[in-house]
Amino acid sequence: MKMKYLLSLILLAGYYIISAQEFAELTDSRDGKTYKIVTVDIELEGGVIINRTWMAQNLAYEVPDSFCYKNEPAYCEAFGRLYTFQAAQAACPDGWHVPTISEWNLLFKTFGGIHNAGIALQKGGESGIDLALGGFGDPGRVFKNIGISGNYWDAEKKSDNTSGLISVQKGSKEIYHSVIGDWHRNSCRCIKDYN
Repeated sequence: MKMKYLLSLILLAGYYIISAQEFAELTDSRDGKTYKIVTVDIELEGGVIINRTWMAQNLAYEVPDSFCYKNEPAYCEAFGRLYTFQAAQAACPDGWHVPTISEWNLLFKTFGGIHNAGIALQKGGESGIDLALGGFGDPGRVFKNIGISGNYWDAEKKSDNTSGLISVQKGSKEIYHSVIGDWHRNSCRCIKDYN
């Protein structure tokens, strides 16, 4: 009887996580590309619930200073484009923006916090956000770590030429927040504007 009760609680908890997300699609009118999107319910202090809609795929819209990994278009199809910081700020569709560190942190908190949400946010994880391990590029046009790490801009400048970076590593629960030069090339996710 105890085992049956415990199994019911586990299934109910799993149902709650799944039911707290809503999946849809967004077609970018600029180039006709379609992206999966997910709306996540986020619980704030005092039990207040807000929702935020995230792209569930890496942005692939071409702007100046955006690149395919190793300049191979097949990588853009599979992992989206890599952007300098300034290019990422210009690349999101109208009504969407590069997430701030506060928006990233709310997402991390919803799926276990910065020390535990890494696997839940990666491709195939329970969040549906599907952060891809698209690697990165450096200013010398050297590309590294595809399939090993996913590196995403946050929207905030840290100095005249550095900005915030969110990184996930294959198989790691940990999420890393660091600072990197604006000229590096990283993936971009967009979050829908809200009031």
